[in-house]
Amino acid sequence: MKNFVIAIDGPAGAGKSTVSKIVAKRLNFLYVDTGAMYRALTLKAMKEKIPWEEEGNLIEMARNTKIELVQEGDKYKVYLDGEDVSEEIRKEEVSKNTSYIASILEIREILWEMQRKYREKYNIVMEGRDIGRKVFLDAQLKIYLVAFIEERAK
Repeated sequence: MKNFVIAIDGPAGAGKSTVSKIVAKRLNFLYVDTGAMYRALTLKAMKEKIPWEEEGNLIEMARNTKIELVQEGDKYKVYLDGEDVSEEIRKEEVSKNTSYIASILEIREILWEMQRKYREKYNIVMEGRDIGRKVFLDAQLKIYLVAFIEERAK
C-alpha cells in the first residue's frame, strides 16, 4: 500500500506553508516544501552562473542535482548536493530568480519525480505548485486552500 499523501494547493499568500507544517506536525507526517526544491535549483544555477535563457544547461543541471529535505525536530533542512542551504535559499536574490527555474516544464518534471520519491518512505504533507494536479493525482486527500484578504492580513 502506498503511504498517505495530503496535497495542498492554492494561491500565494493563502497560508499553505503554515497549514501544511501544522498538519504534518500533528499527524507526525513529513512536511515537504516543494518551493524549497525550486529555490535550491535556482541557487545552484546562480552559483554555477548558468544564464536563465540557457534552458538546456539548466535542465541538465537539474538532472544532476540531489536535493534532500530533512526534518530534524522542529528544524527543516534543505540539502543541495549534500550541503545545507536552508538559509541561503531564502535570500532575496534567490527568491527573485526562482520563477525562471519554475517556468521550465522539464525541470518541473524532474522535481515531480524527486517529490514522488518521498512517498516511498514517508506519509507526507506536500504543498506547492502542481501537487494535486500533477505530482499526486492519487493523493488520498487534496486541499485547495484559499483565504480572504482580511484573513491573509492577520
